[in-house]
Amino acid sequence: MKPISSLAFYCCGVRMQDAESVRPVCGDTYARLFMCDYGHSIHEIFKEETNSNASILVRHRIIDELLQNHLQERPETCIVTIGAGFDSRPYRLEGGNWHELDEPQLITWKDGRLPASECRNPLQRISIDFATESLEAKLAAIEPAGPVILVIEGVFIYLTEQEILQVLATFQKVFPDHVIICDLVSSAMVAHYGASLHAKIQALGTRFEAVERPETVFTLNGYCMREGISIIERAVDFGINRIPKFLLGFMLECDVMGNAVYVFEPADPYGDLVI
Repeated sequence: MKPISSLAFYCCGVRMQDAESVRPVCGDTYARLFMCDYGHSIHEIFKEETNSNASILVRHRIIDELLQNHLQERPETCIVTIGAGFDSRPYRLEGGNWHELDEPQLITWKDGRLPASECRNPLQRISIDFATESLEAKLAAIEPAGPVILVIEGVFIYLTEQEILQVLATFQKVFPDHVIICDLVSSAMVAHYGASLHAKIQALGTRFEAVERPETVFTLNGYCMREGISIIERAVDFGINRIPKFLLGFMLECDVMGNAVYVFEPADPYGDLVI
């Protein structure tokens, strides 16, 4: 069996440290349950990557808020988290019918430390070997009883544009009516601020595949953007980034939306017609 992704432990370790801080951003008190000696050693590698660590926390908090706001209106919503890692949202948020997809070894580890049976919301964990098994088949087995939200966090930066297009085509085929909540990072953001982080990521055996304008991969291929939230700007709200928002555009070497959380939905093919 393949080992658990080092990056899953990295993100979990950042949330664990946040939960133990005086003023947590996410307050994910479940994160510590998944850590082990190996996980702590991975977290140690990235401890000095303060900007990346802050980004992980802020994007997680933004997605928390988007989901909770939606669930207050539609608690029956089917939420499918692809590449869920050590996400604990089904335990922390009110409402939702949850489905988590990830590699078998991660699902086994997660089940042993926080069983799905202990979740107050309906939760199904689905094992998938992303390299050899069909994402379409796994998603097609889900039978949503309400609206569908697909959550993809910290994933698209590792996919090529062609791979993203394949994933989007699968979503559109299986769930014609759905919403995507995801984070996207531009190639300019990686080039200007991610060199040190990328070097460490590559040392662990993977690499970024960031594209120039990742949001256009969606908007030019059947989606409209409902919302875009700058992670850099929201870091100001949470007291992480001390630069006033109105100065960010002048001080950054790239667009503040180069690291952002987006909400997409399939475009209405007849939306621009006047009858």
